[in-house]
Amino acid sequence: MSGPDQNRHSHPPAHRHGLREALHFVSRFIARPQTVGSIWPSSRQLGEAMIHQVTLKSGDLVVEYGPGTGPFTSVLRERMPAGVEYLGIEHDQELHRNLVRRFPGMRFHHGSAEETPEILAHYRLGRARLVVSGLPFANMPPDLQARILQATNTALECDGTFRTFTYLLSSLNPSTVHFRRLVADHFHDHHGSRTVVKNFPPARVLSYSKPVRKK
Repeated sequence: MSGPDQNRHSHPPAHRHGLREALHFVSRFIARPQTVGSIWPSSRQLGEAMIHQVTLKSGDLVVEYGPGTGPFTSVLRERMPAGVEYLGIEHDQELHRNLVRRFPGMRFHHGSAEETPEILAHYRLGRARLVVSGLPFANMPPDLQARILQATNTALECDGTFRTFTYLLSSLNPSTVHFRRLVADHFHDHHGSRTVVKNFPPARVLSYSKPVRKK
């Protein structure tokens, strides 16, 4: 991204989680742990690591999966250069309503990440330069992991970037291991990992790019 003076929009920062949103997040984790990977929202530090060294320019599209309480969204709003399009896809209806209220001027869709190509077509948007995911892939069934990764591959520009993360405590979990093998089958290159200790729990950012590896 360009220098911070060029990137910051005129909106005040909105990175602090509202108590109501955070409590809803916790209750959602308790009720449906398979759809929420952590008992507490991600930190701003993790949000900054998710877009570290990503270059965006006017006309690019950023798609965010599972914005939740908005920690990554806040960083993106501050750092995206003017003219960059944003689309957040949130499955939880209440979190979606809160995102629309907290981030006026940014577009949010209530739906599933596995429908991303259709959602982009609905809004007449092109392919994304960057897809940032806050989804709990390690908690998902393998078939859902595969559908979302295929949708992501289809939705990305040829030189686009896909960023996601896993928790350090779950790095040896069979579902996490399976996900990392699966994502390697959908994307050409893994750009390495970036560990964020200032998150609960600590997390590792994973970065991938197209094109698809030829078999």
